[in-house]
Amino acid sequence: MQRQAALARDMPLKLWAIVDEAAVRRVVGGREVMREQLDHLQEAAACSNVHLQVIPFDVGSHPGMPGSFVVMNFAEDVGPDVVYLESQAGEIFLEEETDLARYNVVSTHLRAVALSPSASASLIAAVAEDLRPG
Repeated sequence: MQRQAALARDMPLKLWAIVDEAAVRRVVGGREVMREQLDHLQEAAACSNVHLQVIPFDVGSHPGMPGSFVVMNFAEDVGPDVVYLESQAGEIFLEEETDLARYNVVSTHLRAVALSPSASASLIAAVAEDLRPG
């Protein structure tokens, strides 16, 4: 909840999320819970500081398949940029310029193969509608 609040405060954080279509379609917690999650994603994506893109299945293999990561860019007075990785082995923070450059390139490629934010919103809305009763 605190992380969500950071997107709505007076000076909100900027979020650019790129998710695989499987994350949108795989029903977790039941149909109603999943529909509510998708509705919440649509609301968040409507905010000007949030960009949400979905990588569709028909793209096939893409450079994000080895696992998720977060590139965190900070203002100079806060600290250096960092790549955050979470795995079964634990959390890893990468700060080397070569690592940052590699993950920034991957991010660029993922943005290029993903649906546009508006097409992503349409896909999420359609999946949510399919989960509505009746």
